[in-house]
Amino acid sequence: MIVVRLDRQGVFTVSGQGHLHLPAAVRHWCRLAAGDRVFLAASPADGLLVVHPPSALDAMVVAVHAEALGGGQA
Repeated sequence: MIVVRLDRQGVFTVSGQGHLHLPAAVRHWCRLAAGDRVFLAASPADGLLVVHPPSALDAMVVAVHAEALGGGQA
């Protein structure tokens, strides 16, 4: 996951179309390609945006299902 913090003097922004531009090094770290879709969770009061790549979502869903359906046993 990637945590983005508000910096009014920062160089990266969310575009008018709602696209978040991440540096290539950050995308590679999370195994994202340019144009990949991600899940964003925001905390406006804290000035935070959390970027969840698809692999993180898969892991979260598996963990929740294991707990709900198997009592924590996979």
